[in-house]
Amino acid sequence: MTQVQKDTRIDYPNLLLIAGNGRNVGKTYFACRVIESLSEHTPITGLKITSHIHENNGNDVLEKDKHFVILQERQITGKDSSLMLQAGAEQVFFVMAEPEYLPEAFEKLLAYLPDTPIVCESGGLHEIINPGLFFFIQSTGTVVRKPHHLIHNPTIVQNDGENLTFDYTKIQLINNKFSLNS
Repeated sequence: MTQVQKDTRIDYPNLLLIAGNGRNVGKTYFACRVIESLSEHTPITGLKITSHIHENNGNDVLEKDKHFVILQERQITGKDSSLMLQAGAEQVFFVMAEPEYLPEAFEKLLAYLPDTPIVCESGGLHEIINPGLFFFIQSTGTVVRKPHHLIHNPTIVQNDGENLTFDYTKIQLINNKFSLNS
């Protein structure tokens, strides 16, 4: 007889998570449209998490070790995290963490996160948390290359190259918890 493995992920109902089927499928575009839509009514925090550690100028570093870096985005550039800031997020954090160190990096990040709704772009965070809402962005007509995301039952949003098949007004916040209005 086999035992069912218990879900050890932590609930974060105030976090909307966005993953995708690869690069350039519209994850950041979707995140920015959600931030624009929600920031008119409530403060939103943006969060970008990547497994690739890039060079950084050090000015905006909040935490750093050899396995992860946590930055607070303050610059106006073309970077994804800066685009979230420009879309209306009150503050944006950028985390670069090797996958096996993401839980530790996320734990450190919690000290900086306010108790506001968070719109997060991350391919790996769903492994350690249960977000309030989880979206998977995919280019129309492509094969799912990252099926491990589908285990967590995300809302799938198709990108036909010009538009995303989603009505942003369906996202609602009630008592700081994300849900979809049907």
